[in-house]
Amino acid sequence: MRWNHWQRTMAIGKALAARRPQFGLACALLVVCLRLSLVAVVGAAPAQPAENRTNNPASFKPDFEPNIPVLLLTARGSIDKAQKTPCTLSMIVPGAPPPGATNSWTGDVKLHGGVSVGFPKQSYGITLAAPVRLLDLRESAHWVLNAAFIDRSLMRHKLSYDLFRSLDTPGARRFAAGSRFVEVYLNGDYRGAYLLMERVDRQLLELRRFGSNETSHACIYKAVDHAANFGQPGHAGYEQREPDALVKEYWQPLDQFDGFVSRARDPEFFDLQNGIGSRLDLANATDFYLLVLLTSNQDGITKNFIIARDAVQEGLPKPSFFFAPWDYDATFGRNWDATVVAPTAWLSNHLFDRLMGDRVYRERFARRWKELRERQFSAKSIQAMIESNAHTLGDAARRNAARWHPAAGHYPDRLSFDQDVAQMKAWIEARLQWLDGEIQRRMAPAP
Repeated sequence: MRWNHWQRTMAIGKALAARRPQFGLACALLVVCLRLSLVAVVGAAPAQPAENRTNNPASFKPDFEPNIPVLLLTARGSIDKAQKTPCTLSMIVPGAPPPGATNSWTGDVKLHGGVSVGFPKQSYGITLAAPVRLLDLRESAHWVLNAAFIDRSLMRHKLSYDLFRSLDTPGARRFAAGSRFVEVYLNGDYRGAYLLMERVDRQLLELRRFGSNETSHACIYKAVDHAANFGQPGHAGYEQREPDALVKEYWQPLDQFDGFVSRARDPEFFDLQNGIGSRLDLANATDFYLLVLLTSNQDGITKNFIIARDAVQEGLPKPSFFFAPWDYDATFGRNWDATVVAPTAWLSNHLFDRLMGDRVYRERFARRWKELRERQFSAKSIQAMIESNAHTLGDAARRNAARWHPAAGHYPDRLSFDQDVAQMKAWIEARLQWLDGEIQRRMAPAP
C-alpha cells in the first residue's frame, strides 16, 4: 500500500519539479514526508475510488427515490466487446425489507450488440460466476442489460417478447426472453433505464445438453446478416450459438434445412410426409411471422432472429426447427436508426414467400391471424400493454431522458417518451387495420 503512495507521491514531486525546476528534488521529498505522515496518523488506506461504493448495496444511496429495481454494476477495468472484464453486480429493490438489497454476485461483463455498441448509452452482456434468479426471471448465469438507446419508449423489446410469450401453451411453446425494467449505475455513474433480459440459450429453449459422444446435438443459430434469408444453401449470415462453436462446429442441420428451402421443387417442398412440415414447426413459424408483420420489424425478417432444433433421439419423432424472436427495438413505427416507418409495409423472405404461395398454408395463416386479432393481437390488448409498461417505467423514463438529453443528436427527431408512447398506440391501430385488408387481399384467388 505504501509503495503505491510512494509511486503517486514521486509522480507529484516530479510534476512540481518540472514546473518549478528551482525547487527540484526538495518538492518531491517534502510531499513524500507529508503523505507518509498522513498515512501513519490515519492508520488506514486512502479513500476508495467512487466505483467501489457500488460493492455494498446496503449502504449505497441512489440520487433519487427508485420506482423500479436498481442494478449496481462495478467493472474492474474498461469494458469492451472483445474480452470480458471482471465485475460485481448488486441489486436494490424498492419496497424490499431493509436494507432493500439482494446479495452481490461476481462475474464478467462485456459490451453487447452490433451497431448499438457505438451509441453513447451501451448495452452489456453479463456472465455471473454461478446461476442466480434476478427478480422473478429464470435462474441463469447469463444476462443482458439492453440500453434501448434508439428506442425512446424503452419498451419495444419487452413489448414484442411479451406478445410472443403470450401465445405460449403447453402443447405449443413460444419461447422469448423474459425481461424486467431496471435502472443502472455503472461504477457509481447513473446510466439510465435499461431492460434486464434473459439470454436466449439452450436452457431457455429447453433443449438437450451437449454430449461430446453423441452424433446428434441440439443446435441454435442466430441470424446476424441479411444473407440469412433462406434463399440459398449454406449458413451464410448466421452465427452458431449451440453447441459452443469453440467446442464443436455443427452446421449440418442448418445447411440441410437451408438447402431444402432454397432448392426443393414445389412437389417435394409441400410433400405431406417429407416436406417442409416435417422439418419446420409450421405453427411456431406462423406465429413468428405474424409477430414480424404485426410489429413491422424490417430488420428482423432476414436477420436478427433465432432458429433452433433439438437433438435427434432414437425412438422419438425427428425434431423440427422453430423460431424465437430477438432484437425488436426497430419496431412499432420506428426503424433501426429511429426513423419513422409507415404502417403499410409487407415483409417476407424466401421461406415465407414459398409458404404463402401455397393455398392451404395461406388459409391456415389467415385463420391464425383472425384468431389472434380477437385476443392478443387486438388493438385494445396491445395498447393496454403499452400503457402498463409506461406506468411501470414511470419516473425512471424521465430520469433516463434527462441523463441522455445531451445525446439527442443521435435521433432523427425530438420525440419524447410520452410522444413515442402516444405514437406507438396510434401506429399499432393503423397497422392492424392495414394488415386486416392486406391479408384479406392476399387470400383472394389469383385472377
